This record gives sequence, C-alpha cells and structure tokens, in this order.
Amino acid sequence: MKDEADKLRNALDLYREGDLPRAQMLLEMLDLERLEPALHVEANYLWGLVLARRGDPLEAAHRFQTCIRLDQRFFPALDAWGNVLANLGDARGAIEKYKRALGVAGPEQSSHILYNYGQVLMKHGYVLRALRKFRESYKRRAGSDAAYMAGACFLQMNRAMGARRWMQRALAIEPARARNVVGLGCAHALENRGSEAIASFQEALALDPNCAEAHYNWARVLATQGEYAKAARRCKQGLRINPDGFELLAHQAYCLRQMGAYDAALHTARRMRQALQRAGKSDHKADFIDIVTANEAACLRALGRTLQARNKLIEQVRQAKDPSPESLAELRYHDIKRLRGAHRYELTLSARLPGPEFGTDDEEPPPRQYQRTYWVVARSLKEARRIVRELEPPEAEIRFDSDVVVGEMLEEADQGVTERSPAIPVE
Repeated sequence: MKDEADKLRNALDLYREGDLPRAQMLLEMLDLERLEPALHVEANYLWGLVLARRGDPLEAAHRFQTCIRLDQRFFPALDAWGNVLANLGDARGAIEKYKRALGVAGPEQSSHILYNYGQVLMKHGYVLRALRKFRESYKRRAGSDAAYMAGACFLQMNRAMGARRWMQRALAIEPARARNVVGLGCAHALENRGSEAIASFQEALALDPNCAEAHYNWARVLATQGEYAKAARRCKQGLRINPDGFELLAHQAYCLRQMGAYDAALHTARRMRQALQRAGKSDHKADFIDIVTANEAACLRALGRTLQARNKLIEQVRQAKDPSPESLAELRYHDIKRLRGAHRYELTLSARLPGPEFGTDDEEPPPRQYQRTYWVVARSLKEARRIVRELEPPEAEIRFDSDVVVGEMLEEADQGVTERSPAIPVE
C-alpha cells in the first residue's frame, strides 16, 4: 500500500511540474484497489485532471464520475466534471454538476465553483445571472478573477459605473496585471473618458508589451473619436503581437472602410475570416463574423456591387443561429424603404431543417429544429412574414405562431427587421 501511495505522490509532483505524460504513466501503473478509500478517490481525481489537460475530456469525465461513485460529497470532482462538460459545449450538464458541487461544498470552498458557474452562464448570454455568480464568488473569497468578470458583465450591459467599480477592485488585488488595467480602460471608454481610457491602455502595455487586447481597445477609442487612420495603425501594432487576432482584423477593416479604402478593407476582411478558421472555438466568434459581414457588404455597396452585398448579408443572416444585429442593420439600410404608415410586428416562428447539418465552417450551425422571434417594421402582417421568410434558410420548413404582437402605428419608419432573437433549440 505504501508503494502505491508513493506512486500517487510522485504522480502529483509530476502534474504540478507540468510533466503530464509521465504523471499519466505512473497513474496507469497504480493498483488502485491497494489504496485506502480516500486515496482511491484522489487518484481518480488526479487522473481526470491529467487527462483533461492532455485533451482527452471524455476519459477525464469518466474518472471524475468514478470519484463521485466512490464519494458523493467529493465536490472537487463535481467542479472539474462541470468544467469538462462546459468545454465540450454541454452547458446544461456543466450547470447541473456545479449545482451539485455547491450543495456539498462549504461557503469557504465554493468561490471557484461559483466562478466557473458564472463563466458558463456568461458564455451562453445569461449576463445578469453570471454577474450574480461572480459577485457571490467575490463575496466568499475576494479574488481578482471574480472582480474582473463582474466588471466584464457590467461592460457587456453598458453600465459604466458598475464596470469601473469592479475593475478597480480587481486592480486593488492585482495592480500589476495588464488585463485588469485594460478592463478599467474599457470602463473609462464606456463613460466617454477617452484620455483616461488611453492612459490605461498605455499603462497595460507598459506592464505587458505583448498585450494585444490593449491595442484593440485603444483602437476602438480612437475610432469613436473619428481618428480612423490612427486606429488602423494601432490595430496594425496589435497584429504584430497577434497576427491571427480576428478582433483586430475586424476593427482594422472597419477603420479602412470609414476611410474609403474599400478594397483594402475587403482584403483585411478576407484575412480576418482566415484567422477565424484557424482560431477554433471562441465565445466572440459569431459576433465578429456578423461585424465583418456587415463591413464587407458596406464596402461592396460603396463599390457599386449592390447585388453581391445583399446576397452576402442574406447568406450570413440565414446561416447564423445568433441574432446578427450588425448584418440586419446593414441589410435594412441597404434595402431602405421609407414607409409613411407602418406597424412594428413581433413574430415567432418554428423552423425545421431537413437533411444534413446546416451551416458554415466559420461558426456553429443553428439547431435542426428551433424557434426564433423577429421584430419587423412593415405595412402589413403579410409583408412582415414575407420579409422574415427571406431571412430563414430556403429549405427550412417554417410555421409562424398565430400569436402576433402588433405595435402602434408609426408615422415614418424604415421597413425591415429591427431585431431578432437567437435560434432556441426545440427538443
């Protein structure tokens, strides 16, 4: 038994040193049945951590599951199991594991579980619920990560005061961390305090010259001030650090377009799409595909290629499971049709996609069956439905709900879709 316990300790040391292959080899050599019950659980937990870091999530989940069979109150395995499921895209499964972990962990042990729970909620668009988890995590243990993510939630909700307060808390804990300084700069930018924001980004780069995020947010501030040439150059500096930074490329394309350099903007947009293909999964990927599509269409329209511009927008909107607000706004501007009398209709539809999975390589396709709500300005309900139908895949079977909300009469309004919800899967 002593030999097995020694092997487990050595495997733990190797894991902490980052020597994952040797740690896994030692764990595979263990005779688990010869370990005491508590060490048996610990061995499976360590094995799961090693497998997760080595890119084998399914086997890692199996090890964490084994831990829970041996000890239902071993919350670290529930937390780690939730993290594996979150990385696999199974938000519901991850949340269920986090809830179980919180049910057995003490208040002093649960800060990181709440933080992980908040990350999953944030990723799937539940910003206010995520904020509650981050705040509770911070309350139980005042950590820089929880404070920063609470600030990020306020930034996403466009609430500058809350963002600034939480970023200052993150900075008070870790003043030399560039990410926290950038976060405070973003809060200043949201308050239209451009000089303070830029000073923060300069400070972040002094702390970490490789902080491409500082260059990106600095460029955004310059663009809001109409300094498009300076913003484009700032993006270029960020791209020297991160050549595949699709956020930087998307903003550079926007700045070039604003300067009237349409061909250069289209070239940058192509580079951005190539970077997206290399980027793998990203929480912001769909948002930036939407942004770059709208900019590409605006450039094509300015160059007189109006049909190509419209087709690009229609294709993007049809293929995206997300709302695609930038493409919708550009399409409405492209099709500009001023109505002297119109209503704003709220329409919900159910869609079923036949055949193989639908979508592009750039983003996750919409589910095979889903519901979605549209808000449309149109002269009549019939016209509103026609507009919406064009924005759904032509091969999809569409059924409009009979429950339609009709807004008050608008004296002057532009026809088209003003907003839509994400595609909500129907099981």
